Amino acid sequence: MTHTPQTKPSVLMIAFTYYRSDPRVIREAEAAVSAGFDVDFMALRRRDDPAEEKIKDVRVIHLKQDRYQGDGMLGYMLTYLTFFLRCFFKTSRLQLKKNYRVVHVNNMPDFYVFCALLPKLMGARIFLDIHDPMPNTFVSKFKNRKSGVFYRLLLWQERISAAFADHVLTVSDPVKDFVLVKQHGLDASAIEVIANFADDELFSLREPRRFEAGLKLVFHGTILERYGLPSVMRALAGIRHRDRITVKIIGDGDYSTQLKELIATLRLGDVVDFENRLHPVHALPGILQDYNVGLVPLEISSITNYALPLKLLEYLSLGMPSITVRNEAIGYYFGEDDLLYYQPDSPDSLRLLLDRLVENPAILYHYQERAAILRERFLWSREKKKYAALLRESTRAD
Repeated sequence: MTHTPQTKPSVLMIAFTYYRSDPRVIREAEAAVSAGFDVDFMALRRRDDPAEEKIKDVRVIHLKQDRYQGDGMLGYMLTYLTFFLRCFFKTSRLQLKKNYRVVHVNNMPDFYVFCALLPKLMGARIFLDIHDPMPNTFVSKFKNRKSGVFYRLLLWQERISAAFADHVLTVSDPVKDFVLVKQHGLDASAIEVIANFADDELFSLREPRRFEAGLKLVFHGTILERYGLPSVMRALAGIRHRDRITVKIIGDGDYSTQLKELIATLRLGDVVDFENRLHPVHALPGILQDYNVGLVPLEISSITNYALPLKLLEYLSLGMPSITVRNEAIGYYFGEDDLLYYQPDSPDSLRLLLDRLVENPAILYHYQERAAILRERFLWSREKKKYAALLRESTRAD
C-alpha cells in the first residue's frame, strides 16, 4: 500500500527589506523551515537579485523595487505604498495557488498586514511583527510632535493593523510594555515577545582577544544619524592615542553620504575605515573576527530609548566587550558592570573612555569575560522554539 507524502503547511512572510542582510527575518524564516513549514518570503530586490531564489530552503521572492534612501516623508510613503500594492496582488495570486496557513508580516509599515486580506478570508492566521514602533520612529525621524496629526494617523494605522492580525509579535519586553502597551494602548495579552537575540549558532563564542596592541573597534549595520555616529566621529577627532585606535564602520543607510563628509572634514581617514555596504548576515561572524571591541552608539530619542541593538547582542554572543550608552532597553537587560558606558550625545565622554581604555587595557578583560557569561541569557535558540510553537499552534501542525 502506498502513502501520499503529507504536504507541508505553507507560510508566507513579507518585509520591506533586503532578505540577505536582515537578521531577524532570516532567523524567523529559517526557524519556520526547521519546524517543518514550506516558506515563501517577499522582499525588496537589489539590482543583482534574481526575481526568485532558494536560500536555505526559503523561497525568496524579490519584488521589483529598491529601498528609498532620502529624508522626504512623501518619498517614504510613496515607496511604502508601491510595495504594498505589489505585495497585495502577488499575495492574492499565490494564496489561490498555495493556500497559506500563516502570513507573517514584518513592519514597517504596519499596514502591510492588509496585503493578507484574501489569505485571512480563506482562513490563514495573520502575524504582525513589530520590529520598530512606527509612530515613534517617524516622529523621531521627521521631528514631528506626538500630539500632531501625523503621529495620530500613524498610531491609528498601527492599532487597526494590530486588530486585523491574529497575533502581534515584537522584539523585546521594553518595546511591548513601555511603547506598545503604555504609550500606544495595545492589548498586552495580544502581544507575544519573540526577542530579537543574536543567532547563537552563527555568532558562536570565539577565543578571547588581546588588547595591549591597541583598540580595533567595529560598528556594523544600518547607517543612520540617530545611531550616534556623529558623536563618535567628534570623539575620535580629539583622542590622545590616535595611533592605537582604529574604527571599522560597515553598513549603508540614509546617513552614509554625510558620514563620509564628516570623516573627511574631521580628517579621520587614518583612524576610520568606512566600508559603505551591507554584508549578508551569514558572512558577519568571519568579518568581525578581526576586531576586539564592539561599538554601539545611540542618540537617545523617542524610538532609540527603547531599542535593544542587535549588533550589541551579536558582539556579546561572540564574546566581545562593547562600548555603548544606557537607554531604557539596555538598562532593562544589562547592569552597570556588564558593558562599557559613555554619556549619550557627549563626544567628550566617549573620548575620555577611549583614551582610558588605551592607557589601561586590563579593564577590557573583565568585560570580555562578562560577555562570555552574559551570552547565555540572550540565545536565539530559545526564542526559535517559542516561534516554532506559535506556528504549530496557529496551524495545528504536529
